[in-house]
Amino acid sequence: MTKPPDGDVPLPAGRMTGGIVRRGGEVRRPTGPWSPAVHEYLRHLEGVGFRGAPRLVAVEEGVEVLTYLEGEVAADPGWEPGRGHRLPAAARSEGALRSVARLIRELHDASRDFHPAVTSYRFHPHPPGPGEIVCHGDLGPWNTVYRQGVAYGLIDWDACRPMNPVTDLAGAAWAYVPLVPPSRLRDTGFDPLPDLARRLRIFVDAYGLEDRRQVLPALKRAQLMGAELVKHWPVDAAGAAASLRHHAADLEWLQSAMTDLADGL
Repeated sequence: MTKPPDGDVPLPAGRMTGGIVRRGGEVRRPTGPWSPAVHEYLRHLEGVGFRGAPRLVAVEEGVEVLTYLEGEVAADPGWEPGRGHRLPAAARSEGALRSVARLIRELHDASRDFHPAVTSYRFHPHPPGPGEIVCHGDLGPWNTVYRQGVAYGLIDWDACRPMNPVTDLAGAAWAYVPLVPPSRLRDTGFDPLPDLARRLRIFVDAYGLEDRRQVLPALKRAQLMGAELVKHWPVDAAGAAASLRHHAADLEWLQSAMTDLADGL
């Protein structure tokens, strides 16, 4: 195995990207065919003053150089499909939940006037259609930088692409509320188990969704979109099957929980 250059600190691999290192105040990540579209989006976010994304410093051969966002990332190295994503106590708080929703709203607002010239996105590459904006595409605690329990920034923008913002918000709700069956909710670290309908309401209210009930059909759309993306994951047939079973189980649970979630909104 090649030893990283002196001063390089390996960072945990993302769910789809490895070979990430920190060098001082910068992060070096491998690029792909989708990177020019990501870089255009990051430059736009910097230009409009969005604080929650790393800045693109340079692009070298096969490597992008980004600013490093100081803080704690709520990654769970033991996560796998069908298991709850373990969250530190600070990321489970209602204050953290509100801060994430506000950060997502800031991102969506910063994206509304973005009209990309490059649309070679990693997943379903296309220009934004009616009602779509370019979004992060993989919102979750594993891609969130927290400072003292407050969501400060978002990392790993490789999945950014045009989406309906309410669908993007709903996908984030699955991860941050989190909307999972009781057995997996225990895996995340909650004890006692929280009122998920209440947490969903807190989340959409902090985002500022005018009609809270818009999120309900979007929850199904977000899961179906996630199942569609499994074909792009670096997994074998057995891994793909496990991921699809995970999405199917979430949809079945959603159907059983829908009345309680709707009543809580």
